[in-house]
Amino acid sequence: MNKTKKPLLKRKWFWVVVAAVLVAGLIYWWRHGNPASKYDTSPATMGRVVEQVSVTGTVSPVAKADLAFEKGGVISKIYVQVGQMVRQGDQIASLDSAADQAAVASAQATLDDLSRNLTPEELAVQKDALASAERDALNAAHDGYIKAQNALFNYADIFYSNPQSANPVIIVHTDTYTAQTLLNQERINASGVLSAWAADLAATNPDPATLIARAHHYLTSLKSFLTDLSTVVNNLTPANASMTQAAINADLAIMNTGLSTLNGAIDSVTTAESALSAAQSAYDLKLAGNSSQTIAAQAAKVAQAKALLAQDTIYAPIDGLVTRADPNVGEYVAPGQSGFAVQNNNFKIEAYVPEADIAKVAVGDLASSTLDAYGSDTDFPARVIAIDPAETVLEGVPTYKVTLVFVNPDQRIRSGMTANLEILTHERQNVLTIPFRAVTDNGGQKSVKIASADGQSYTTVLITTGLKGSDGLIEVTSGLKAGDQVVTYIK
Repeated sequence: MNKTKKPLLKRKWFWVVVAAVLVAGLIYWWRHGNPASKYDTSPATMGRVVEQVSVTGTVSPVAKADLAFEKGGVISKIYVQVGQMVRQGDQIASLDSAADQAAVASAQATLDDLSRNLTPEELAVQKDALASAERDALNAAHDGYIKAQNALFNYADIFYSNPQSANPVIIVHTDTYTAQTLLNQERINASGVLSAWAADLAATNPDPATLIARAHHYLTSLKSFLTDLSTVVNNLTPANASMTQAAINADLAIMNTGLSTLNGAIDSVTTAESALSAAQSAYDLKLAGNSSQTIAAQAAKVAQAKALLAQDTIYAPIDGLVTRADPNVGEYVAPGQSGFAVQNNNFKIEAYVPEADIAKVAVGDLASSTLDAYGSDTDFPARVIAIDPAETVLEGVPTYKVTLVFVNPDQRIRSGMTANLEILTHERQNVLTIPFRAVTDNGGQKSVKIASADGQSYTTVLITTGLKGSDGLIEVTSGLKAGDQVVTYIK
């Protein structure tokens, strides 16, 4: 029996040894016959490279106005409510004006009484002359506005970027930062002057004397601005402005033409104003039984009474949405107490870009924006319209305010919302791209490693790169072709 078991035992050990040898052989083959790649690679592919600047900003209206009465009184009527859309010139609210209306009526009655001795014939002749002078004054006010607008838009504005925006920037050399800031503010004020003048001209049945006098005032203000700008242009030299003398001479010619245009408007308005004053004086002299001084004094009282009556109503200065209407009818309001507000229904985003990124951003760049209120899946396209030239230091870091406007009006947008911006600064389409981590920079000379087919070796080639994207890709302009496997990691 023992003799039978021994051969069997030997056979079992034989097969165990054979199995062990086979396993060892398989392991050896796996390790040495099928070696693993030594590198991680990525193919060079044709695609899109996008450079973006990511910032957070705050939504605010493009224009807004807090409104108040110039004098105190009891509110008799409110014409609007919060959330209502209004047009420029719409009535917002009125004070109790019974006393002021009575004052106007009394002053006018006195003036009429002083003038009643004028004969019908004299009255007709003098009234015709006065009416003609008034028509000339109205025409001069309109013509002066057109000339002033021409002087500003076609001549002065060539020395600015974004001249008709809320952030105009002078682009010619100024001796000091203070002078630059002053001229930027004067350009903003000039836009306000034109807007106020346009509103005067659009008024129903304007008083010619008042209109021509205000036109003279507006032109004086614009003349001050153009004079200051002319001083800067006249101080340009090839040394301080980095311009040729020929270019400087061309700028001087443009500036002088703008001043000449404005001076022509001033001359026309001054002539019409003088003619109207003379016609009014002649009319006064024809008033029987009363001196011209007496009549003029009473006419001034009428004008003063009308001006006080006009202060009893406030009007919308812009098209927009009523955002505040705090007082109630019957409530007393003090002079200057702001109880109403109107804001434009167009919105802007103000964001602060760090100095490391500001050079990438330019006026006109498009941006994708999301609002926290609506989540990251809802895009509100925007466009850069202004970049502040001066820095704003936030938490010790110099930043620059960038202003964007929404491309499409959207009722969901509200003032004060937080906007997350991705400003598209540069883009390349259908270019050769690789991961940026594959690039080695040796003293400005860029290279990549191209893996062999078996992944066991590589060769180093020099490349030329273009735009570096915000997503980790970089454009390759020479040195590679599509399909090359570049080494991104050596194991």
